[in-house]
Amino acid sequence: MGYNDAKDLFVNPVGRENEIIRVMCATKCLNSWNAVDLGTVCRERCGGAGLLDYNSINKTIEGGHSGLTAEGDNRVLMQKIVKDILSDTQ
Repeated sequence: MGYNDAKDLFVNPVGRENEIIRVMCATKCLNSWNAVDLGTVCRERCGGAGLLDYNSINKTIEGGHSGLTAEGDNRVLMQKIVKDILSDTQ
């Protein structure tokens, strides 16, 4: 739902211009957190087979971890979003 809202907002930002950065950052954070959790749980359920090269679970974990760290720490992004929301409400 967040991804679809971000996509719709990007296509038609009229009246919601100040929300674009917040929605995109929140969507990125939630998607990467979910990918890491999903990949980790699936790997744990599959046992050692979850780490094999032909298994896509390993790619989900790798992609989630790169989203958590390399593209910007999610905690910092979420703090930025909260700061922006608080400054807009003042």
